[in-house]
Amino acid sequence: MTVSEIATRHGSWRLAGFALSVLLFLALGLIRWPLVVLARLLTWVQAGLDARITASFADPFVPKPVT
Repeated sequence: MTVSEIATRHGSWRLAGFALSVLLFLALGLIRWPLVVLARLLTWVQAGLDARITASFADPFVPKPVT
């Protein structure tokens, strides 16, 4: 089935609506990518900060020599 057959059977407005919905889907996907990258970056930063804070509060157990 060609585009012209679809346009004559269902109308050009439906074809334009379908094209608009596909473009909207692609635009939302492009908008989503930077937000996903930002969320992963913030997750990595938070994990690094948590590790540093935990290491600063947790003293390694070093037994004192018995004299």
